[in-house]
Amino acid sequence: MNKASKQISKALLSINPNFSFVIEGGKIVTWYTDDPKPSEEEIVQKVAELEYQEEVNEYQRQRAAEYPSYADQFDQIFHEGVDAWKASIQEVKDKYPKATMDADELQARQDRAIFDLQTERYIKATERLSQYILLEGREEVRETVVIRTEEVFNEETEEYETNEITEEVITQTAIEPLEEFVEVTTTDPETMESVTESVRNPLVVKDEEERATAQAVVDATPQAVIDAINS
Repeated sequence: MNKASKQISKALLSINPNFSFVIEGGKIVTWYTDDPKPSEEEIVQKVAELEYQEEVNEYQRQRAAEYPSYADQFDQIFHEGVDAWKASIQEVKDKYPKATMDADELQARQDRAIFDLQTERYIKATERLSQYILLEGREEVRETVVIRTEEVFNEETEEYETNEITEEVITQTAIEPLEEFVEVTTTDPETMESVTESVRNPLVVKDEEERATAQAVVDATPQAVIDAINS
């Protein structure tokens, strides 16, 4: 399980320990629980909270690393008394003061998590929209590029000049548009009679649905996110 999957799994179980799911590649692929699945926004906010809590709890790990073993603590109590033991423990506590989460800092981190999520969604959506429309196809694009240079002597100026040798190359191949409708034949299993009908090309339908979804993401993206991406 990669890091993203571990973070999401930990966040989901923090929201509800009874959730049952399967995560692959940082995505929830199967949801077994009857309870509604948390939104992406809720998940990234919980991940941000848990990461912040992990940082805050660093003082606990630092203290644990410097506390004497239990055997040594009992030995000190026996030989030096409880007050001496308390003093030595207090030294470690003072060295690594207890920390707590700051509400404003937590909110800032959660806001940033939402901002990053919106950024990721927007970039993916615009990349999807930049692809050609299957129903329209794609035209061929050619460009003139310099393939080499040559030094040529100009008799009039009596100087050598650099000439560029160019060539027209195809930088984008043409793709024919898909047919909007295709013939589909179905057979009745009881009568074995076949019926052929014209339906919209499933590839075209899928392309339109994906583009509509991507456009909805772009339209819902806050302007501040778009400005940050384009700056």
